[in-house]
Amino acid sequence: MKRILSNSIYLYSSKFVPLSCLSLITYVPLLFLHTFIVNIIYSQSRFMEYPGVVGDAANGIFMLVFLTIAQVPFIKLTILYHEDEESIFKKSLGFSMDRMISMYVFACLYALCVFLGGLLFVIPGLIVLFLFYYVPYFIADGVKSYKVAIRKSVSLVKKRFLIILVIIGAITAIQLLFENVLFAFISFYTDTYFVFLFTKIVLQMFILPFQVILVTNMFIDIKIDQTNEIPTHTLLKS
Repeated sequence: MKRILSNSIYLYSSKFVPLSCLSLITYVPLLFLHTFIVNIIYSQSRFMEYPGVVGDAANGIFMLVFLTIAQVPFIKLTILYHEDEESIFKKSLGFSMDRMISMYVFACLYALCVFLGGLLFVIPGLIVLFLFYYVPYFIADGVKSYKVAIRKSVSLVKKRFLIILVIIGAITAIQLLFENVLFAFISFYTDTYFVFLFTKIVLQMFILPFQVILVTNMFIDIKIDQTNEIPTHTLLKS
């Protein structure tokens, strides 16, 4: 894990400016779109019996949809970097554009399944969230079929569930803690909505690339370990 973390920090720091530009081009527009859509839904649902429920549900669904789409160029970039490819930023951006529609369809179905599973006492939603989590990673790694990518993702998560749960959970917890501390500090000086919105967008613009690079490096490491594993039946034969 120490090697994965150091490699991720090196890639992020050495390519900080291009990564920030890529995030500005691909992720920031989705953040603004997410904010716009969710605010409209909150506004339209404020006279319902449970106005917050509809808005919160929409916020969660659209956040997962856009996050799934936004991480694709950074996944591809990290994989290309490990393969010593040239023009990795151009290729990763081109790949994400080529796969945009199919990835959007998958992201919508993925978010909907997580939401419906979450309605069944939360746990089924979390299971779906983790089982299908690596589908974009396998697609970026060259798997053509989403059906195959889903099968590979489920197999990977089942074999390494605990380590994946701990790492993703830790990354999410650290991000939320950092955001809450920062917002609490800002609240001492202002309560203007747009200040909080701008701060959150800028923060996520810089955080997402590193998170995706870290998880992609972990994905590559797990894949290499699985490739090097000797099947049991082979050991028995020998």
